[in-house]
Amino acid sequence: MKSIQTTEELENKVNHLKLDEVLLDVRTEAEYQQGHIAGAINFDISNPTIMQDIPKLDSTKTYIVYCRSGGRSQLASMIMNQKGIKAINSNVGILHWNKAGLELV
Repeated sequence: MKSIQTTEELENKVNHLKLDEVLLDVRTEAEYQQGHIAGAINFDISNPTIMQDIPKLDSTKTYIVYCRSGGRSQLASMIMNQKGIKAINSNVGILHWNKAGLELV
């Protein structure tokens, strides 16, 4: 499974998203509302219906998946890929994004 290893790599990906790529924040709605990367869509991995929700994602897209520190996004990416949804996990999350002084909305 592809993954993003550094904050710089994530920032570059965010700034150069292709038309068939979607930035996916898998934290809770409350965490997302406290601040997220611009353009990200919230897709709470802790939602009890997550296994039913994943197959509803657009399988023609590639999802760039992040969370707080990389754990939940790794799980989400693994499940998504198993379900036929293309996902690239970011091993860096909001904690690293903040530490680098990058903007949240």
